[in-house]
Amino acid sequence: MRMLFTLTGYVLAGYCLLCLLLYLLQRQLIYFPVPAQLPPTDPLLQQQADATVLVSRKARETSQALLYFGGNSEDVSVALPEFAAAFPNHAIYLMHYRGYGGSSGKPSEQAQVADALALFDQLQTKHSDITVLGRSLGSGIAVQLAALYQAFAPGIATLRSYSGSHNSNLPASQLAAWLATATP
Repeated sequence: MRMLFTLTGYVLAGYCLLCLLLYLLQRQLIYFPVPAQLPPTDPLLQQQADATVLVSRKARETSQALLYFGGNSEDVSVALPEFAAAFPNHAIYLMHYRGYGGSSGKPSEQAQVADALALFDQLQTKHSDITVLGRSLGSGIAVQLAALYQAFAPGIATLRSYSGSHNSNLPASQLAAWLATATP
């Protein structure tokens, strides 16, 4: 009987150690930052208190803008030419999360949402018609942005949120057609 208690104690101690290790390493298990594959040609730099956030963009003098939040371990700069071609009447903004693609700092949910809010506020001064798009990890940021700006115009779309796979591999040209029917 004593041997059973000793074995149970070891198993319980091992389990607690594993839980502690997972807690301490959770950021490294959630975020997988990647460097930018393409050098930004016309970057927008957002200065935050503890980081500089890089935004790849295709600036256009128009009231319409597309703000894109990519997935985990996604270099959003690679998608810029395709988004620019698929949305010729929109200014395109692709945010690199902290620690990703040339942005400094460490990624966290709070930091990503704060950066998204700051970027959205900045874009509202230039564009009156902003569509927000999030893929995978970016869908959570897009949804929080929409919830905080309850009068969101013209719309929000999420692709492949955390567990789904719908519309996850749409090229930007098909995405443009899908968004035309998905947003009000």
